[in-house]
Amino acid sequence: MPLFTVIHPTVPNPPAVNDRITLLARAHSKLLAVLLDAVRPGMATAGLADIAREQAATLGIGLSFRTKMGFPDDISVCINTQVMNGVPNRNTLIKDGDIVKIAFGSTDGGGAFCVQNWSMQAGTILPARRALLNDARDSLDDALAYCRPGIKVSELAARLARSAAEKGFWLSTEFAGHMIGPEPVMPPSIVKPKGLFATDHALTEGTVLSLFVLAHAARPRLDRRDDGWTVVDRKHGMSAAYSHMVRVAALPQLLTSPYRLHA
Repeated sequence: MPLFTVIHPTVPNPPAVNDRITLLARAHSKLLAVLLDAVRPGMATAGLADIAREQAATLGIGLSFRTKMGFPDDISVCINTQVMNGVPNRNTLIKDGDIVKIAFGSTDGGGAFCVQNWSMQAGTILPARRALLNDARDSLDDALAYCRPGIKVSELAARLARSAAEKGFWLSTEFAGHMIGPEPVMPPSIVKPKGLFATDHALTEGTVLSLFVLAHAARPRLDRRDDGWTVVDRKHGMSAAYSHMVRVAALPQLLTSPYRLHA
């Protein structure tokens, strides 16, 4: 633990920005629901990216991973031991029982951003994988109540870590939630401060968070594939990722929707 910590308030978004984010999150949630409904064994991961582009055009929103983050495609699709930033392609087919992790960002083109991760199991439900998905999603739900004014980022991170320990999964320290505002990714990340002299942040009403849980079945060993993006677990462990957009308030406001866990 740091010996001395300076605490700063998070910077709230202007009300007009939060109104735009709220409207965008509704369309974003519709798009993700369609993607999850499309997940099935035999489908190529690139097919999900095609559906995302079609739905974004229909809903009148933009996809921000390629345009704002420099990612090679408009969404990320990870299968099983792929952890994050899976680049969709025509040759990767979803198999029966696979854990499929979908992530994408959206924008209204006027300064509002939204991002979300969700995982589900395709086809046959395998009990151990189902348990990992359920535990990760439940830990995210538990942390939502802590998104209140005055709560420190370190306290929110500690709540997530306690929940992971209670449920028996390894919470990622490499990938974490963050703030959402005039850019799709803003500091601070929702992790415990490190070092002798550290900086923490107290949540302020009007701040919007991407509250994120990346759950590993066991401690991973991460590596990147040759594409420079796809992060994999070299120990071949399974993982599940979930996130919600939430506005900090006395009664935290969930902006994105919950979805089912199984195809």
